[in-house]
Amino acid sequence: MGISIARGAGTQRWLLVVPIVLLIAWSIGTLLGSKDLTSTRAAVILSLLVLTSLVLFWAVSRSDPDPTRLFVLLMVSFALKLGAMAFRFYGGILADAFAYNAAGQAIAEQLARGQWPAEVGLFGTPFLRLAAGLAYYVTGVTFPGISMLWTWFGLIGLLLFYLAFRTAFPHGHRRLYMALILLFPSMLLWTSSLGKDALMVMFLGMGALGAARLGSRVEGIGVTWLLLGLAGMMMIRPHLAAVFAVAFGASMLIRPIRAGMMTPVLRVVGLLVVVGLAAAVVSTASGYVGLESVGSQEIFGFIEEYQEQSARGGSAFEQVDPRTPAGAALAIPTVLFRPFPFEAHNLNARIASLEGLALLALMVFRWRSVAAALGAAPRRSYLLLIVVYALLFIFFFSAIANFGIIARQRAQLFPFIFMLVCYLGPRGPQADGTSGQA
Repeated sequence: MGISIARGAGTQRWLLVVPIVLLIAWSIGTLLGSKDLTSTRAAVILSLLVLTSLVLFWAVSRSDPDPTRLFVLLMVSFALKLGAMAFRFYGGILADAFAYNAAGQAIAEQLARGQWPAEVGLFGTPFLRLAAGLAYYVTGVTFPGISMLWTWFGLIGLLLFYLAFRTAFPHGHRRLYMALILLFPSMLLWTSSLGKDALMVMFLGMGALGAARLGSRVEGIGVTWLLLGLAGMMMIRPHLAAVFAVAFGASMLIRPIRAGMMTPVLRVVGLLVVVGLAAAVVSTASGYVGLESVGSQEIFGFIEEYQEQSARGGSAFEQVDPRTPAGAALAIPTVLFRPFPFEAHNLNARIASLEGLALLALMVFRWRSVAAALGAAPRRSYLLLIVVYALLFIFFFSAIANFGIIARQRAQLFPFIFMLVCYLGPRGPQADGTSGQA
């Protein structure tokens, strides 16, 4: 009986995903029909990504309590992200993708001649250029193809965040988080192009999963995910790596350790390791953004400079000052929900404003979950990580005086906010009085 039910669920899973696979197959056929080398390469990349996704998502979904839903939503999200990538192409909202594409082509040509590029770096924009060049060296130059590859990287990041939530909060509202992380517009749109955002979400997902696994016990897999995530964040956006490292360090201060007489020793050793790791990440990040130290004066000076740089273009606005009590209070709605509808003056801004209103309505509807999560944060290490990361992110990014930049950057914050929204399960706290485990 159990075997027949499992087979029926597996058959249903594949039947539900057939239309999506057919749609992607049609896209592959269209690319091949163009008889253009760039399109042919893109078709090959898309074919490999689809095959890899079918195998990987099927394997991951098998261990999920709701395997059919997860598998189908992953494939739906992949199709929607490809649509979002096309929308960004034709809508002209590719941000710095054209620059990365041009730099990648030049680097690939140098590599093909057996020359290592002279002007490359391992942090920030230079690393993205190098990554694009290495990808082109392997696949051949294809702007649509590399965009599809980055889109897929972004999807892997969303999957890792879901696995992190499932690990940290086994009694949370799993289905709601699954839908939010895989279908929310910002998570689809801004992680679907050649650029920093897709890779940052992937590496943040790695770090989030590693921290979730380390919340219950110290294990090699958790440490590996955490270190890979931090290393990737350092190469893309070192300042966010510093924010995550500080948040993780704070969460480890309250993590319970039960080892008998060795408990005090292990706590001290663990504290030294975590503080050392966070200090190394913060030091490297401060050097990247040009800070001689991480004192309050240098940080506030950096914020003022960033405010001036971002207050340009049609989406610019008068930003809040997070250094004042009133500004700090306004920073939260600014980063999470703005632009408001009356502040939106173009299509992209209107879409962002509707999304902000939807998130606000969701948080009001799920206010008990948000309140419970915030109340439990001082006692639960993973919730403390989420709260510290969110507050530091909001503090620094409230300095941005451009709605377009804020809408794109907060894709790196929403996965953690969704965890607060989904902290309580659909039936509220469990019988033992807990609603999540971290």
